[in-house]
Amino acid sequence: MFILDEIRIYDATTHVGYGFPKESLEQALKWEPHAIVAQGTSTDPGPFYLGSGTSYTEDANVKRDLKLIISSAKSLGIPFICSVGGAGADIHVEKVLKLVDEISREENLKLRIAVVSGEIDKHWLKGKITSGVLTRKLVNVERFNETLTIKDVDDSIRIVAQMGYEPIVKALDMGVDGVLTGRALDLSLIAALPLKYGFDKGLTFHMAKILECGALAAEPGSGSDGMFGILRKDCFHVKPPSPLRRCTIASVAAHSFYERDNPYMENLPDGYLDVASANYTQLDEKTVTISGSKFIPSGEYWIKLEGVKLVGYRTICIAGVRDPTIISKIDEIIDGVKNLGFKVFKDAGLRLNEDYTVVFRVYGKDGVMGETEPKRGLKAKEICIIIDVVAKEQNIANSICAFLRSSFLHFGFEGRKTTAGNLAFPFSPSDIPVGPVYIFNIWHKIRLENPYEPFKIRVIEFPAKMVREVYG
Repeated sequence: MFILDEIRIYDATTHVGYGFPKESLEQALKWEPHAIVAQGTSTDPGPFYLGSGTSYTEDANVKRDLKLIISSAKSLGIPFICSVGGAGADIHVEKVLKLVDEISREENLKLRIAVVSGEIDKHWLKGKITSGVLTRKLVNVERFNETLTIKDVDDSIRIVAQMGYEPIVKALDMGVDGVLTGRALDLSLIAALPLKYGFDKGLTFHMAKILECGALAAEPGSGSDGMFGILRKDCFHVKPPSPLRRCTIASVAAHSFYERDNPYMENLPDGYLDVASANYTQLDEKTVTISGSKFIPSGEYWIKLEGVKLVGYRTICIAGVRDPTIISKIDEIIDGVKNLGFKVFKDAGLRLNEDYTVVFRVYGKDGVMGETEPKRGLKAKEICIIIDVVAKEQNIANSICAFLRSSFLHFGFEGRKTTAGNLAFPFSPSDIPVGPVYIFNIWHKIRLENPYEPFKIRVIEFPAKMVREVYG
């Protein structure tokens, strides 16, 4: 089936559940792809989804995307390769598998799918820590330990890992219609099939980088459309199937630098992608050709771990202010409200930063960047204030937020001309219990001798029937 001097990959969308035009898919199918790929995991939306076991994409949208991807791949006899579930833990993947079962029944499809877990077993990880396997934190943030500890693992609700391409290649070798993974390195999904057939790592990973977010690498960019890649021995081509978009040297080169601290280097488990010497050529109006990309091996194999722990429960209050006197004195008023509250809460036996935290976010002043805001002047005619309380119990967060809100509402200050209230509330009730709050407590990498080791593979037949489990 495969032409070994060329492999064609269609990345359908930026993220499973974000959608894509059916017309783009139909055009891409005419170009005869060897696989349809889409990423569907990320921790960009924050730690809540990993901790709570919920998804940041709606089931109906995920089902729509997967139905089109799976049905199209099945009709052509090619594999589909998708990460699924948002945060990508087992609880997220299982929910998506129920959708796949529905799809198989509704479309009358018999499917054999390899499912690769991206969740890390705590017992396995603690064993690695005890045996002295190397771990390192990935960011210079004080709350992260330099190396992983047993307590870090015990404190975490769930831990996932960005798997490399190797477990996906192993899954493809199991005689399946497609592969669904939990948390995975986005580039791995696209690179798996080409690397299975021995294509150059530098070119493969660079093409994967361009395709990873679908049409974001096109003009105009879109997170809800696809991108087509054609990989050859000495170069690769990228082009969008949509007639509304085109690839340009600028758009493709810009995405080569996307989400990197070093614009020329993309870190990978066993080395890094070097695009410093890459050449970009406009082949035609829609297509860019790239050559010269390099893969630099490190001689080691590391995967990224992401884990979260529960730190409390949140209640917020959102209010607007348009009084120019209040706006001019906003820091003074907030400090007064905080100090009043801190005394009351201390008398109630609550310890600041242990039992609760309070943050006032002032939008129109420094709500986005906080203390790092470089433009310190305040010229807004109106501001939005969010009172953000996190406490060890929901009822405590509710109580503290209510006190601060009422105190702010009637806080007295020099120049005040009305006692009716300092705040305008867009919602009733004004206080909104948000629920559990999680933070990342594991943001580390771990060195592996075996890239398959932590990733469990199941082969499942749909309509649902488990065939077997394989441990790498």
